[in-house]
Amino acid sequence: MITKIGVPFKGLAGDGFSGSYKGMRFFMKTYDKENITVYVYPEPYSFEHTKEELKETITFPYTEEGVDQCINWLNEKYEKDKEKWDEALNSSWE
Repeated sequence: MITKIGVPFKGLAGDGFSGSYKGMRFFMKTYDKENITVYVYPEPYSFEHTKEELKETITFPYTEEGVDQCINWLNEKYEKDKEKWDEALNSSWE
C-alpha cells in the first residue's frame, strides 16, 4: 500500500515526487500551484524513458487533501490493474 509518508507537499512544486509499488511507477508534480498532476506507468523504465501511451494521468487540487486523494487514487489504480503491474514487475529491460 502506498502511503503519504515521505511525499513532500512543497516539493511537488519543485522537482516533483516519484515512486513505485510492485510494478507500478508514479510521478506527482504541480506545474501551476493549483493542481497536482499524477502519472502512473509500468516498470521498468523511468518517467522520461516510458512511452507516453503507457502513462495514465489525473489531476487533483494542490492541497493537503489533494495529496490524500492522489494517494487513494494510486492505491485504487494498483488494485484495479494489479495483473498489469504484476506483469510489469516481472518484465525484462529489453
